[in-house]
Amino acid sequence: MLNTIYSEFLKLKKTYIIPVVFICGILMTIFMFLARFITEHDMPFEKYAYNIEQVNFLMLYTVLFSITAAYIFSREVTDITTNILYTYPISRLKIFISKLITLYIVIFFTYAIETLSIPLSYYFLNGIFPEGSLIIKDIRANGYSLFFQFLLTPIPILVANISKNLIIPSSYGILAFILSSLLVNNDLGNLKYIPLTSPYLSSAYFYNLKDINLKYVLTSGILCFILFLFIGMYHFIQQDIN
Repeated sequence: MLNTIYSEFLKLKKTYIIPVVFICGILMTIFMFLARFITEHDMPFEKYAYNIEQVNFLMLYTVLFSITAAYIFSREVTDITTNILYTYPISRLKIFISKLITLYIVIFFTYAIETLSIPLSYYFLNGIFPEGSLIIKDIRANGYSLFFQFLLTPIPILVANISKNLIIPSSYGILAFILSSLLVNNDLGNLKYIPLTSPYLSSAYFYNLKDINLKYVLTSGILCFILFLFIGMYHFIQQDIN
């Protein structure tokens, strides 16, 4: 399985995915840094970090990881190399798990870049590092968001397996971002706890900016993961290679 994961990264190395992931990991940090630098407006670290992460978790990452999942899981179909993939001496289940682990590593890498860039940019902006307790709090918020991002990945994976292209998963990412933004920015009661909002809500919970029941977020995320992972895995194993 390690060889299969390695081969997936070799495929990614030949594409735009890796540089795009790096850019998206620091993109909103750069925008926030420039905005604060130009206006010379002081901002507490918590608000600074939250503003960056709100855009990332609700909008940017939803689209980015949908496209990444689509590429990892449907590349062989679009390149017409599926027959070659399935000649490997490894089961389809292990191929699915290898692709899933590859996607998780890419997502982790993106979050790591963001988590490092925020306090560093704050230091260059203000000349001082945030307090250690604030950095730890931000790391915990990102950790929870990362966990729920992992739980959501079976949705774009299933969309990619069914559509066998990049366009529909990309459209899913855009629609998911629009829907989740509407739900968290309007008083719609428990509707805000749909799984699509969980990466953002779990991080906002740590900043105490919204009245959030973390148990609802966790329950919806886990149920979503189990349902879509089972369906996606079954579809991947049973799909026709032609």
